[in-house]
Amino acid sequence: MSNHRSASQRRQKHEKAVFSGEFELTREFELPQRPATAAGQPYDEARLLVRIGGEPIGFATIPLGTRPLSLAAVLEVIERDLDASVCAELARQGLPPLLRTLSGSHASGARGGLEAEEQGSESVTVVICTRNRAEALRVCLQSVGLLEHDAVEFVIVDNAPADDSTREVIMEIAAEDSRFRYVREPHPGLTWARNRGLAHATGEIIAYTDDDVRVDRLWIKGLLRGFHRRTDVACVTGLVASASLELAAEQYFDARVSWSSTCEPRVYDARHGPAGIELHPYAAGGFGTGANFAFRTRLLREIGGFDESLGAGSPCAGGEDLDIFVRCLRAGYSISYEPAALVWHEHRTDQDELRRQMYAYGKALSAYLFKYASSRRTALDVWRRLPQGIRHLGAVAGRSGRAGSQSGLAQELLLAELRGLMIGPLAYVRARYAQDAERRRVVAP
Repeated sequence: MSNHRSASQRRQKHEKAVFSGEFELTREFELPQRPATAAGQPYDEARLLVRIGGEPIGFATIPLGTRPLSLAAVLEVIERDLDASVCAELARQGLPPLLRTLSGSHASGARGGLEAEEQGSESVTVVICTRNRAEALRVCLQSVGLLEHDAVEFVIVDNAPADDSTREVIMEIAAEDSRFRYVREPHPGLTWARNRGLAHATGEIIAYTDDDVRVDRLWIKGLLRGFHRRTDVACVTGLVASASLELAAEQYFDARVSWSSTCEPRVYDARHGPAGIELHPYAAGGFGTGANFAFRTRLLREIGGFDESLGAGSPCAGGEDLDIFVRCLRAGYSISYEPAALVWHEHRTDQDELRRQMYAYGKALSAYLFKYASSRRTALDVWRRLPQGIRHLGAVAGRSGRAGSQSGLAQELLLAELRGLMIGPLAYVRARYAQDAERRRVVAP
């Protein structure tokens, strides 16, 4: 699996092109010997998500240049960097411990791990919200159509469309597959579209992903496993791997976020959060992201759905996913992070687009935090954690700086994020007072 990208802007001397894909240790397939970009240039490195029976184990980075991407080279890096994790998973699945003996026929045909788990019985509604991106949506829909789950429906929410192109794509697919349904949300904004999908969902589980995502065929299996981790799990998030790392903008975003590379499952509740984050539960970005999460449908409705004052398309430009995670925990439920619930995300390729995105990220973060800092129910709890919050923002800035140095991008991306942070509270005030009073009450902390 890999994605090759056109490279009209490539390539400055400090940039390196990274091939992104996966390597399943129990399957036999041919690796691309010398993967090349769309422009025909060789990749400098390959970064492969290593899986065993569908279970994500970790990432292996193999230097390339003019060298072939050989099985021996891949196994050498896996043994060097992921040996303990691989050995533990192989033992858990009852597979041979030494992969080097598997050479040319390393795929034994064994079926274990997530692949071998029985299909869950819960019905699932997959909601995909989209706006004026019909061709990108088509790729996403092709991937969800291959999901391994019987009781599944797909609700595609067309958000304030400019034309009928999205509807035409969905109707074309629905003519061949009755599981697909078209729903139109006239009010612009991602949160409005998410809530429209919730209103039309019939499944016991509602799963959300974005139109710039390819889902793994075992995605639903991974989500359902997350719900079974504990009886109080109301929400499951998953691994959002980078579909392409050819360009510097993609590499920056991959290095900037935490949910693109973490392969260890976790369960969070109101008392126990990500290690080292004292701002818990308000540092919600550590739980996952809106590109890949699911809820028990009844419980999502019970806590009021998504807050329309937040989200892409609102003055706050995002934050509705962070908010729903915190409201879930405050309602007494837990969140399971399940890396086996895997999707592949297409990042921004243009640096100007990425700068706008990072500005929006900063604005959404401070708007969401201001919601809790200004609520009578949570203000004291938030403000007493102000020192931890400042340290957390410093850590975020440090991660952004490292991401910029790794990808070769200028610090203007960090400055854009900081500018967004400063304007976020004002954006939230504006959005909140445009909201219906009853909705403000329902989605309050």
